[in-house]
Parts: sequence; C-alpha cells; structure tokens
Amino acid sequence: MQQNTLSGRLILADVARGFALLTMAIYHFSWDLSWFGVVGWDVSGSPGWRLFAQLIAGSFLFLVGFSLVLAHKNGIRWESFWRREIKVAIAAIAVSVVTYFIFQEQWVRFGILHSVVVSSLFALPFLRVHFVFALLCGAGVILLCLWIGDYVLPYRQFFWLGLNSLPEISVDYVPLIPWFGPVLLGVGCGDILHRYDLLRLLRGSASPGVVSRCFAWFGRHSLATYLLHQPILFGVVWAGVTAGVIGASAGDVSVSSFQQSCVAACSQSADAGQCKQACQCTSSELMSRGVWEDLLAGPDEPDVREIAEQVFLVCLRRRTE
Repeated sequence: MQQNTLSGRLILADVARGFALLTMAIYHFSWDLSWFGVVGWDVSGSPGWRLFAQLIAGSFLFLVGFSLVLAHKNGIRWESFWRREIKVAIAAIAVSVVTYFIFQEQWVRFGILHSVVVSSLFALPFLRVHFVFALLCGAGVILLCLWIGDYVLPYRQFFWLGLNSLPEISVDYVPLIPWFGPVLLGVGCGDILHRYDLLRLLRGSASPGVVSRCFAWFGRHSLATYLLHQPILFGVVWAGVTAGVIGASAGDVSVSSFQQSCVAACSQSADAGQCKQACQCTSSELMSRGVWEDLLAGPDEPDVREIAEQVFLVCLRRRTE
C-alpha cells in the first residue's frame, strides 16, 4: 500500500510496513488459535490483546497517510492513485465476501481495507495544508471518539463512521471514527519530513542486512501479504485441529457449553438455525466487550446477565431482520 515519487527506495519506510504486517500476523495467528479453542486466550476481549490490536491498526493506518505524502505531495498522480484505490477496493470486497461465508453474522462489513480506501480519498485535501492542521485534525478525530462515548446516530447507514445505532459484530471493524485520525497523523508527520528535507533519513544503509531486506520485501508487497497471511494461518490451524495434531482447550469447552444452553433456551420460541447463529454471535460479542470472563465467574450476577441478554437480543434481531 505504498507509492513513492523519490528516486530510490526509502527502505526504512518499507521496513516499517513489513514490521507492522508481522505484528498483524502475530495477532491473527493468536486469534485463530483462540477461535478454534486451541488456547484459552481471550484475544477478542482481553484489554491487553485489544490494545495490541489497536496499536497494530493504528500503525498500519498511520503508514497509509505517510505513504500518501511520499506518493502525492508534489502533485496528486491521479492515474496511480485510482489504480491503487481500485485494487484495494476489490480486495476489501473480496474480504467481505469470503468472511460472509466463513463467519456469517460476524462477516467484515467495514474492515481495515475498507477504511484504507475511504480514508485515502478523504485525506487527499490534507496533502495541500500545513502539517500542523493535519496533526490537529488527526488528534481531533481520535478525541472525538472519546468525547462522543456511546452516543450513536439512529441510522444503520452510519456504521462506516462508527456512529451506527447498533453495535457492529464483526471479526474486523475499523470505522472512520477514530481510525481516520492515525491516517491524518501520518500525513502530518510525512509533511514534516518532506518540508524539512528529512525523508532522505529513511533511505537507511546502502547495504541493508538480511532481516531489513526481508521486512522491506514484505513492506513493498503489503497488500498481497495482508490478503494471503490470514487465510494461510487460519488454514494451518484448521488443518491442525481437523487432523488432531492440536486440540481444543478448556476455553473452547466453556464456549460450547454456553452455546448449547443458549440454543436450547432460544429454540423454545425461535428457529433453531437462527438461534445457533445468534448464540455464536453473542459469545463472540461478550468476549469482544470483555464481559465473557465475568459471565463465567458470576453467571447469576444481575448486571452481567442483563448485558448478556441485551447482546443476545441484538444478535437474534439481526438474524431475523
């Protein structure tokens, strides 16, 4: 996801992209192990894991904004820009289609690639302003997310902004608020280096080491790496579980037990197929909210039960709409 108008590669920028992709692969592999119950890690809901995921997404989007400066600061090259936009948009659509069949209710409606497409377009005007304005706007978007808190607009159409009326239950959800913020921060930082002739510092050594060259290679092929790494990792874990090489953990047993009880109760008044999907959606959403461990520790706690019931009703309603 990079473009460059300078003569010669800025290898350190490529290395940074490669490193961001490595951390993303580590997170996704951990998520895959958790999804199949191989480990008991709460990858979706644990504060530490969630912070790790947010830092990865933020760094990835920061580099998107930075790369826009490298490619278009001296004048937007529209042919190159639209070629890249179309390529990423097609990849985003492919991710949505594939995840719809694999994860059903949790399919990717607006993930990081969707966010890259829209953010890249919205960031273009900021290439023509002073870096202070871009940095302030970037920080403002992030602070806006903290300020509005749980406020939402009563229209589902605003889900891509992060202001939808119902929580988005998805394996990858990256709305513009707050994630357009890191893109603008990347634009602002890129402009600083551009204005003060500091981009040359990113050229690195004339003879980079093997590790740097490896990271740089993946960084130069970031879109292909992003698209291929998760299917490969997911397939490896699936194959290992299917072949019995790796087994499920106690965490998987607790999830199965919850879903079986949930389906049994739901099926009394609703379609069993819809109940199964709604219960899967409920357990995943409770994990993403960090409530899952509380539910296991105190299933009779009124506050915890109320949250679980509200999440279940949202999941079930979305299945019956």
